[in-house]
Amino acid sequence: MLNQIASLLQQKGYSPYDINGRTGSFVKEAESEVFLVILNAYQKESRLNDYERLVQGISFNVVNRYKKKVRTLLIIVNRDGIFDEVLTNIAAGLSGVWLLAADTGKIYIYENQPAQFDSGLAEYLENNLFRLHNSSEAGLPFKLTPANISIVVLNIIIYIVVIGINGSIFASYDTSVMLKMGALSYETFIDGGWYELVASLFLHFGISHLFNNMVLLTYVGCELEKRIGSIRYLLIYLLSGIAGNAASLWYYARIGETEIASAGASGAIFGVIGCLIVYLLAGPSGTSDNRNLTARRLMVMALLTIYYGLTTVGIDNAAHIGGFCFGLFGGFLLSKIFSYDKIIKMAEHTGIF
Repeated sequence: MLNQIASLLQQKGYSPYDINGRTGSFVKEAESEVFLVILNAYQKESRLNDYERLVQGISFNVVNRYKKKVRTLLIIVNRDGIFDEVLTNIAAGLSGVWLLAADTGKIYIYENQPAQFDSGLAEYLENNLFRLHNSSEAGLPFKLTPANISIVVLNIIIYIVVIGINGSIFASYDTSVMLKMGALSYETFIDGGWYELVASLFLHFGISHLFNNMVLLTYVGCELEKRIGSIRYLLIYLLSGIAGNAASLWYYARIGETEIASAGASGAIFGVIGCLIVYLLAGPSGTSDNRNLTARRLMVMALLTIYYGLTTVGIDNAAHIGGFCFGLFGGFLLSKIFSYDKIIKMAEHTGIF
């Protein structure tokens, strides 16, 4: 990531500035001032005083050389957008600091920091790092991810357990058996079966229902998890499934079909698809690239599946739509929640709250 940033800075007219063999600084001379950018890979043992000395030393050297006003920017690169307390305090305690997440190329600028530096440098770096990130990601082969594959395996195990407990290979086709095992229906839910909101996500009506869902989940789930991480993925998956089930309860209660049983991972899967669409379409500063074609294909696939459900008996479209909508919402929310947390920490540190 540091090499990519260095290359982009040089394309924008910056030159490397070495001090006693120390690299990582770049300067661009203007008519009345000099722009100085210092790149640093964050180390957990680093402290605020270390960065103060680093910035002061390099800035002083540049001032002596160019005899002009120096505008200094320190870009600290972290491996992701989850910053620990030390790094948050550094950003709050120094001026002219941007934090950059290496996994996405996104720049985080605190309220006490300059939003603009050298004619839109933040937008320039974000847009190009996002493009480079997705270009390299596009060339990576599909790979299995731990959380998603654990969910797939758990679904298969539960399907086998249902057959084993009930002593028949056809047990999963029996509505009464499935209700006993935790399938969702309005009547059983209002009688205290709140656990059905989650339990029903891991039950399937027959082998074809299980197979179709797991094949789709294996692909879209692993694609999303490798982009947003396992914990965030699990939250999106489970909350989308619960939202889909809640939508299903509301719909069947509204039309008066309170005895209908529903089960399956499709609501959660549609949430994963929705979140993946948002990820592929929404980039830093509103940028996009050719990977949006993938997002459009996912959208078409989701809409065709919903249309198929509307014209086919036995498909719970309410769960599909509910899960899909939550996935779209969750995709946007994920990009905001950690930024909000860091703003609160910075405000607390500076005494605003």
